Amino acid sequence: MVEEVIAGLDLNPGKVVIDATIGDGGHAIKILKKINPGGVLIGIDRDPDATKKANENLSHQKSNVQLVIVHDSYSHLGNIIESHGYHRVDAILLDLGLSSRQLSFGRGFSFLEDAPLDMRFDSTQGITAAEIVNSYPKDELANIIWKFGEERASRRIADAIWQARRKTKITTTRQLADIVTVAKGGRRGRIHPATQTFQALRIAVNEELDTLTQTLPQAIELLNPQGRLAVISYHSLEDRIVKHIFRDIAKTGSIQLITKKPITPTREEIQNNPRSRSAKLRIITKLSQFKWQTGHKNKLV
Repeated sequence: MVEEVIAGLDLNPGKVVIDATIGDGGHAIKILKKINPGGVLIGIDRDPDATKKANENLSHQKSNVQLVIVHDSYSHLGNIIESHGYHRVDAILLDLGLSSRQLSFGRGFSFLEDAPLDMRFDSTQGITAAEIVNSYPKDELANIIWKFGEERASRRIADAIWQARRKTKITTTRQLADIVTVAKGGRRGRIHPATQTFQALRIAVNEELDTLTQTLPQAIELLNPQGRLAVISYHSLEDRIVKHIFRDIAKTGSIQLITKKPITPTREEIQNNPRSRSAKLRIITKLSQFKWQTGHKNKLV
């Protein structure tokens, strides 16, 4: 939904923009063209390989635009822009999906290839999926798979993992996918039996939902008046958080919902990129001063 994002952000030459999940730079290329000349693009990604790739892809696209690429989490938006001399920006984009490169990069995000069971966006920090799978109590595993994967067979899967790890350590995606597939009674239909379990572990490893909950109000505070925030989510848990936070802050009069219902991909885009089928784009514009506080985490969600 690149064109929808660019239109929704209402970009013009000279704007200061944050692409908070820059990835390989797919959206950033279009953003750079829209804010040229005189604009500033600050690209952020937790994945150091992504920031390296973005630099490679965008270095010849800069023209008369200032480009800054930062390896960090978007939860640190305020510190990042301040360190580069800004207090407010004109537009922010959060694209919460995994890139095709990440899915095939040996990090364990996909069950379609046999890879180490890692799942960290930043492989230099945090606990791995293998550590969770091999060390967490059975009940805690079940809760993760249910809460973050909305998997009805969570307890059966957790028990199967617990039984398997008593015999041998689970270290690869293929091992885990096979365990989950057997626990669910084999493959049926188009969706792989391990899809929701892998999603749940990835979310837990990277603390994705907590990070998103804390970042959205902070991002709104950092916008200039009439500035815009666009968020693309890919599953119901993410979209629910975005929807509720936008709705609750809109009640204060600080923002206006540009998209009362999310924008979804066209049939043509889904045909060209089947992974986009679950994407939902929500956009707001800032109307007045809004002060982000840590307490919003509990009040807004």
